[in-house]
Amino acid sequence: MTRKLDLSACWNDVMQLFRANRELLLSVAGVFILLPSLAFAFFSPQPAAPADATFEVIYQNLQQFYSDNIVWIVLIGLLNGFASIVMLVLMLDRSNPNVSEAMRRGLTIILPYYAMGVLSGILTFLGSLAFILPGIYIFVKLIVAGAVMVAERKHSINVPLRRSWALTKGNSGRILLFVIVVGITAFFVYITSVTVFGLIIRLALSAEIADTLTTLVDAVLSMLLTVLMVCVNAALYRQLAGPDAQDVAREFS
Repeated sequence: MTRKLDLSACWNDVMQLFRANRELLLSVAGVFILLPSLAFAFFSPQPAAPADATFEVIYQNLQQFYSDNIVWIVLIGLLNGFASIVMLVLMLDRSNPNVSEAMRRGLTIILPYYAMGVLSGILTFLGSLAFILPGIYIFVKLIVAGAVMVAERKHSINVPLRRSWALTKGNSGRILLFVIVVGITAFFVYITSVTVFGLIIRLALSAEIADTLTTLVDAVLSMLLTVLMVCVNAALYRQLAGPDAQDVAREFS
């Protein structure tokens, strides 16, 4: 039976998940998201373009920057992905693991999780080649595959994808609307906060200290944004799967 997604209940679940697991989520995000981001920002700062630089010069500088730091960028991406897995385990695993247990379980599924993410990305990209909309549809249909793999212990690649496709049946529009509203609102709050805090810090402190604190504020807010979106993913799964998720999931084994 298809469950209709209640957007209000889903948002309430996002907040409940964050409040109930706040300390654990922030500890994981702090180690695997915040610290690597800060280290990269401080030790590999992006080149400052001259005031009269053309768009072509700015683009070439950025291209050279990412080319020189591709290994570190990929490593940080992998650490961020691992943090997402661990946070999903903390929120969705019925055994209520602590952080160390969640990390051990995350390591056992990290390869199929990443492989499934790559496959989902390829399918979404191929769909996007056909006038964008098919890619958006595929993205929505596969959005809770990672949560399925964690919550229902389906460690293959195809089973979570099929299960996500089934769970999202009849709710694609609601899911897309929910993700867009939450994403845009969160991004607006992020941009506004970084801008306001940045202006205040630069007015109150010297340039060198201001740059350091602005980088710190940016990294912390980016971390919180990532934690929020992981909570959104977990809440979407919980709302779509319902309390009998484990029993229904056996049909997809």
